[in-house]
Amino acid sequence: MMRKFEYKTIKIEPKGFWGTKLDEDRIDEILNELGAQGWELVSMQDLEIGGSSWSFHYTFKREL
Repeated sequence: MMRKFEYKTIKIEPKGFWGTKLDEDRIDEILNELGAQGWELVSMQDLEIGGSSWSFHYTFKREL
């Protein structure tokens, strides 16, 4: 039987006046919540423009 997956991508943006503050506790909370739902993190992309991170995209998968 062929295994099938579904995928989910979320975006987390830095906060603060210059967009340089990441709330690691909140990121952990989000990642742990998705892990508890059966989602597995498969990639993370830092969307950088001109040397500054504008957002981070996390892609997850779980088996159907």
